[in-house]
Amino acid sequence: MSTISWEKYRKYTVAKIQQATVEWEPYWHVVIEDTLDPELYELCMQHWPDMATHMSRTNPEGFNQNRAIYIPESGGIDFWQEYYHNIMEHTDVQRAVYSLDGLEYEGDRWTTSSLWEDYRGYGVNNHYDGHTINTAWQIYMYCDGGEQWGTSITDKHDNEIKRFPFRPNFSWLMRVDAYSWHRCDPIPCNLRQSIMTRYMYKLL
Repeated sequence: MSTISWEKYRKYTVAKIQQATVEWEPYWHVVIEDTLDPELYELCMQHWPDMATHMSRTNPEGFNQNRAIYIPESGGIDFWQEYYHNIMEHTDVQRAVYSLDGLEYEGDRWTTSSLWEDYRGYGVNNHYDGHTINTAWQIYMYCDGGEQWGTSITDKHDNEIKRFPFRPNFSWLMRVDAYSWHRCDPIPCNLRQSIMTRYMYKLL
């Protein structure tokens, strides 16, 4: 992957994060348009795993099973391992995220990641994420059903307050706490793809 300009791509995304504005209602979140350099976005789509061959896991028992998951840091696909090291967990990106108002950089965090491929009928009920996650960052890549099938941020009574538009290369960050309720309505479309990065409470 020596021909891929990781430094250029990383600087682009760092700048996008630094230019973002924190929204505090109903809880801490950030939206970012055109998150990845257009060249990197195209490379991600070109290297998107064939889940029939490269799927790392499915959802745990009891969760909706209409989702295939690939773990970028698993090493199965060179491009995605490099993406993990150069974008997801890289110090420059972490510093940019934790320079946002309301966060504080205390050192690089343990980072977990997933490529999600959702199929017709996938959905998640109203919930907030596990206490081991500090900040979650999802980049929308592709949806054949239109932009209305993004994540909804809600209150604890499942009232939708805002729905993120599922537009290619659009992303959102959420600080995880007991107020950060959200859900994903069951999708009627055939294919939805996204990249999830989680910055955990544990520091490296």
